[in-house]
Amino acid sequence: MSWSYLRRGESGPVLVCLHGVGGNASAFEPQLRGLRGELQLWSLDLPGYGQSTPLEPMDWEQMVLGLMQFFDQHNLYQVHLLGHSFGGMLAQEFAACHPNYLASLILYSTSSAFGSNDGDFQQRFISARLKPLDEGASMKQLAANLIDPLLAPNSAAEVRQMAVACMEKVPASTYRQSIKCISTFDCRHNLPHLTMPTLLLAGKHDTVASAPMMQRLANKIAASTMHVLDASGHLANLEEADQFNQYVGGFIAQQNQD
Repeated sequence: MSWSYLRRGESGPVLVCLHGVGGNASAFEPQLRGLRGELQLWSLDLPGYGQSTPLEPMDWEQMVLGLMQFFDQHNLYQVHLLGHSFGGMLAQEFAACHPNYLASLILYSTSSAFGSNDGDFQQRFISARLKPLDEGASMKQLAANLIDPLLAPNSAAEVRQMAVACMEKVPASTYRQSIKCISTFDCRHNLPHLTMPTLLLAGKHDTVASAPMMQRLANKIAASTMHVLDASGHLANLEEADQFNQYVGGFIAQQNQD
């Protein structure tokens, strides 16, 4: 299993970033630029994204295994692991299975479980998300419609352009697999067992992983800290990149002082 990545920074603690369903490694470009002076940053393409090998079927067990193999291949240990949305789900699964690899966990606009365990609800969710593709639309045609609801009302035009450009590059087959994978996710039972320092970040205007929902997640993790970014939706690392970087950089610096 081969995962592609972007890397910036030559010294300091290691921060590994996992993107969301509509992203890729370049979705963390503001962090790769802004934090490269103090951290070693690795932004990964999840399976099927960028040049990373697809997984068919895509499932959490195989993604956790692939991430562990990536860490072993690159001798990455005591990592600060940051996951956004779909990537945040993978980060939770990995933290539960392999806590010895992590110095800390950073969960950003994500959830501890899919909305319902009801099989009919899952199928309706999958059908609704995939219907445009089933009807012949391309990811490029869908990108703007998928991104616009994720942004805060006053997000900058360049933020939207960057997010749409990422979404356009997602292969339709990978998007399909990711949506189906999300519908099976449930890590709630693992949250009380996460003992590493954990930072949670939420956008005030996020309607996908709302701040109150993120707070409930934080309440179940003992060593957790949470911040809300007031001018952000679901894409705070782009919408408020400087503030996002301050929270992440400050949190990691604190762990190295303790």
